Amino acid sequence: MRYLISLLFYFILAESIQAQSMQSLVDTTCHAKPMLKSFAESTSHMNLLFATSMTADAEENTFEKLYFKMNYLRWELKGTFMSDFSYHFRQSCTKKALPAELDKLVVSVDYAYIGWQLTPHFSLTAGKQLLNFGGYEFFVSGIKVKEFSDFNDYMSNYGTGLTGSLQLSANQNLSLQIADIRTDSDENTYRFGLPEGIKEGKTPLLASLNWDAYLAHRALELRYSLSFGQQASQRNVFYFTSGHIWRNKKVLAYLDVNFSLEGIDSKGLLSAIPTNIPTDRPRSTAQHATYFCTIANVDYRINDHWNVFAKTIYESGGITRANGYYTKGTYLHTWHAQLCTEYYPKKNLDLKLYLHARYKQHLYTDIAQTLGGKNYSTQRIALGVVYAIPVF
Repeated sequence: MRYLISLLFYFILAESIQAQSMQSLVDTTCHAKPMLKSFAESTSHMNLLFATSMTADAEENTFEKLYFKMNYLRWELKGTFMSDFSYHFRQSCTKKALPAELDKLVVSVDYAYIGWQLTPHFSLTAGKQLLNFGGYEFFVSGIKVKEFSDFNDYMSNYGTGLTGSLQLSANQNLSLQIADIRTDSDENTYRFGLPEGIKEGKTPLLASLNWDAYLAHRALELRYSLSFGQQASQRNVFYFTSGHIWRNKKVLAYLDVNFSLEGIDSKGLLSAIPTNIPTDRPRSTAQHATYFCTIANVDYRINDHWNVFAKTIYESGGITRANGYYTKGTYLHTWHAQLCTEYYPKKNLDLKLYLHARYKQHLYTDIAQTLGGKNYSTQRIALGVVYAIPVF
């Protein structure tokens, strides 16, 4: 971790020196713009992101309940000032407004950062921001996703930290981010807290290296990310996340491939399996977990008013080294299938109505079933509305 921090420092230093060298070549008779003029050229935008639905849930093809749900309600304020600086604040109204233990920011705040464009090709971002993972489903605005994969849904999405981004060319960008690996305490982060005998880490940070590229006249976008961080003393996590996106006037298609090796089960899906255990033995968070996820999605824009998409997800989870109740092996497989029709009533308005159907199959292997895992399927149909409201 010290080497990664040092790398980011030298990365920033090199770009700063280059910026100063370029500035020294500018005609000394030029004068900076007055401060008031710089602020007068600033921009500010406020948006309200809204999504709600009437949802019907079923399990094993048996109706369970019908209810209304506020899927997404967030407000954001973003803009620029003094030409080189930007900011973004976003808060969710569907999360708890309680301060987290580590970064001291309320959990409901997604974004609280400032960006600084040091040179035309290099920028810094400081504050709470989206973690620098690859994959389209993770990166795209959550208001555009009807249902996430478990891999992304049960993963920490935001962290307070620092990101340096370098534009390698008109079609390539490389960024290095160091951020908190969690925002809250270990007890609130892991399903049953830290496993017995595991001590809190002294550097709970996650370093991510991300490469973005556009090919084929920018119709193809590639996103690749490698991440490594400390979860606790002698327990680390490694992520490989990737996205492959194809866009044209009618089609948006993407394929995400994600993989993680976790010293401590951060998603909690494996830790939730054991139920057939002695009552005198407390449940504990699994260790040496691994997860795999692949997502395939195709959107087809029929015309200005209609869009349809089909999405499928396969995921698996297992243990790489025996610990506690767990032996080495694969424990679960999950399949998702989704179909959706979207209607846009107004051509130039980010408002849509949708009908979405999802089928999800949970399959547990023999070793998982000995701990209490049981196969089951869930079904869901939702009729909803999504609106990104530009307040100003």
